[in-house]
Amino acid sequence: MKQQRRIAIIGGGFSGISILNHLVNSADYDNSFTIDVYDEETMMGNGHAYQEDSMHLLLNIPTHDMSFDNTEPNFESWLLSNGYTADTYVSRTLFGRYLRDRLHELCTAHENINLKYSTIDDLQYDASERCFTLFSEGTGHLYTHVFLTVGQLGYNDPYQLQGSSSYIFDPYPIEDKLSQCAGMKIGILGSGLSAIDCIRYLIIEKDAREVHAFSRSGEMPSVRGPHSELELRYFTSDALQKMISNDEISLKEVKALFLKELASHNIDWRLFYRRTGNTIQDLTYDLEHSEAVGQLQYVISKVNPIFSDIYQYLSRSDKRRFLDRYHPFIEENHSPMPIPVAEKIIEWANSGKLHIIEGIDSIDTSEFFDISTVDGKGFAMDVLINATGPSGDVLKNDSGIISKILEHFLASPDEFGGVLVDQNNHVISAKTGTVEGMFVLGALTYGSNYLSQSVHLLNSDAKKIAQQFYAERKQKEAQH
Repeated sequence: MKQQRRIAIIGGGFSGISILNHLVNSADYDNSFTIDVYDEETMMGNGHAYQEDSMHLLLNIPTHDMSFDNTEPNFESWLLSNGYTADTYVSRTLFGRYLRDRLHELCTAHENINLKYSTIDDLQYDASERCFTLFSEGTGHLYTHVFLTVGQLGYNDPYQLQGSSSYIFDPYPIEDKLSQCAGMKIGILGSGLSAIDCIRYLIIEKDAREVHAFSRSGEMPSVRGPHSELELRYFTSDALQKMISNDEISLKEVKALFLKELASHNIDWRLFYRRTGNTIQDLTYDLEHSEAVGQLQYVISKVNPIFSDIYQYLSRSDKRRFLDRYHPFIEENHSPMPIPVAEKIIEWANSGKLHIIEGIDSIDTSEFFDISTVDGKGFAMDVLINATGPSGDVLKNDSGIISKILEHFLASPDEFGGVLVDQNNHVISAKTGTVEGMFVLGALTYGSNYLSQSVHLLNSDAKKIAQQFYAERKQKEAQH
């Protein structure tokens, strides 16, 4: 067992195949490894985010900025060579097909990679032997290392409606879940990117006469401005590392440095407060001030990976203060929608096809979905679609592999979301401490790695994890 290195990658979406890619393309890689990648066949390669679905569900990042890594074929080249047009924004499904092709290239090049089209029933850890037993389809398999890359967590259910008739708890894949809704009175819970997916599908593909989008705030993501070539002058890794003292960094100092960065690019920090509460008015503002808004968005995208690296150094009170006071402003501008999408939302709202309703007070399910707002309005819906997005709370995932590792105390919930990990993305177990043979990437690091779900950050974090894996391997070999 100690001589044979057996690796399990649990989750075959973008995070999983990024880990795989960096493992096998490292200079330290050799054929002594056996690498098994586990996922359902429909999810292998593309994961939940890029699964087969409606072609109207668009990436919110321009095509030329989307890729698997820095090697050919990049996404744009792949589109053209496979007979697709490389539009500025293309379907998420196409990116999923690209990822599946890249995964199969890796498998063809390396015979020791095995794709296991199955789900995991259980995962247990023997601390004395430092090995894992993974149970799949009734059989146990031994591994020396596990990479947990399960992708997004389970969906939120803010009004506890799961199980109600005509309530669609998770709308994906939209083509399967929403295809029969068009002739009904349709309500959507949420106003984020998932809600926009549902709206576009229902109006464009199903020609729905009316769609109602309900949420507490009614606010939608901002509109993507033009690309801006910005180089950070002050908010740099070196500057932030110098601020760390006794393994902590002050939020006050981080905020001051961020404001200094904005000022150096002549970006008005008051843009964070541009929202009026009127969704259509806010989208129109972003379209009319796209250059200024775009600059703000691109500073945020540049700052994000640096801030993500030092996020763990915030104290508990500073992290809570950041999430309460500042995170909503970052989130509004972090994943903006494409301009054509915003223009359609405005058009549909003005024509009466789309109604955006804020201030939900209660939802009664005795007959229809009777939705009441705080200002006394009432709406009766035949079907209600939950588009509030995934939850960061692992305790709400009461099935699957996450519930099993929590049951065995192999991992512990992070109060800020996901599971506890150390600064090298090792799992921290309440029973055995840091589990060096087990790494986590993606949504499960929600509380430790800030907004780290973009392809660029996931790929960057996957590279760091692979480097850490090989560094630990060398250290152990030197000890023997």
